[in-house]
Amino acid sequence: MIVMSIYMTFEEAAEFLNTSRSTLYRWLREERVPAHKMGRQWRFLRDELEAFSRGDVPMNNLSELAKLLRDRNQEEDEMQMTHPSEISNGLIWDALDHGASVIHIDPKGSSHQVRYRTDKGLETLFELPALTFESLDSEWTKSSKPVRGDLKRRLFLERDQKGKTDRVQVRYQKLETLAGSRVVLRLLPENTFAMEVDVIAPEAEDAQTLRKWMNATHGLVLISGRSGSGKTTTAYVCLNELAQAKDKVIFTIEDPIGTYIPDVNQLEVDLNDERAYREAFSAVFDSDVDVLFISSTIASRHRQTMWRSALSAAESGHLVFVQMEADSAEDAVARMRAEVDGPLDDVLVGAVWQELVEKKGGGRKARYEFFEGPSR
Repeated sequence: MIVMSIYMTFEEAAEFLNTSRSTLYRWLREERVPAHKMGRQWRFLRDELEAFSRGDVPMNNLSELAKLLRDRNQEEDEMQMTHPSEISNGLIWDALDHGASVIHIDPKGSSHQVRYRTDKGLETLFELPALTFESLDSEWTKSSKPVRGDLKRRLFLERDQKGKTDRVQVRYQKLETLAGSRVVLRLLPENTFAMEVDVIAPEAEDAQTLRKWMNATHGLVLISGRSGSGKTTTAYVCLNELAQAKDKVIFTIEDPIGTYIPDVNQLEVDLNDERAYREAFSAVFDSDVDVLFISSTIASRHRQTMWRSALSAAESGHLVFVQMEADSAEDAVARMRAEVDGPLDDVLVGAVWQELVEKKGGGRKARYEFFEGPSR
């Protein structure tokens, strides 16, 4: 008996090979996949595809898509054959695989420029055709939920890789600028925050001071610096180490949340809304909290309310970290003292001020300045 091979359509072949339409289209152009032209249509034999799939051709849809996105000479019609969700997923996972925390998509003439922010700064990758950007923008709007209004939105992605599931929260923000639509995607991966104090503070004395303050039974720790100095990273590293012991209930009140930290209860609150902050603060203290982190750098209008509540929490036996902007460690203490009425010296564990300086061989590191609390 003769067993006839079954012809597959383009869509059926892509599904059979577990790859995207754009990848299959590229394989056709490169003559890597067996196919037969019938009129204007491509057809594929099942047994030939089975033999092809047993070869060493990469079948990872996301990595193939990432390569597609990185190809500066990619033709626009090929990009349009790819479903927007595939492009979106490929772009986001590719950025994470390259250590990026933020994706910037900026208008540039008739196209959009894609850049990744890593610890080495902004890296320009490629340009998106106008129609592809519009498709992505529509996809992100449909698949996300608003955080506050329509300017900030949130979506979640996950993938299975090497026997484990990776999850990421994506903060999507779109702004209409004079040059055109601009999109920022802030990437908050779950289960990947593993930095320790020794990494951000390689000087033994600095790490020792931070750990001593972290392990205080109660009191107030000020984490300060100028804008962009890495204050949030320092705070997150301290909270992450505290969370690893799993013997404390830890909460944060932030706007926005910068990175997901396992075993830390992170609350995103509009810190320009004093009522919202008061309600969040009250809810936290009804939750048997041990350690609290308050990010107050952008809430200048309600800074006094926030700092007084932090002092009150420290006085009642909690360990409280407050993130703030200042020009030095002493300046941070002076700013706090000017806003609160209570006895700051009785609960002040210390204030750390930091700035980022260049490292030999590239990259940047934090330089710390410490102010020890009077009662310590």
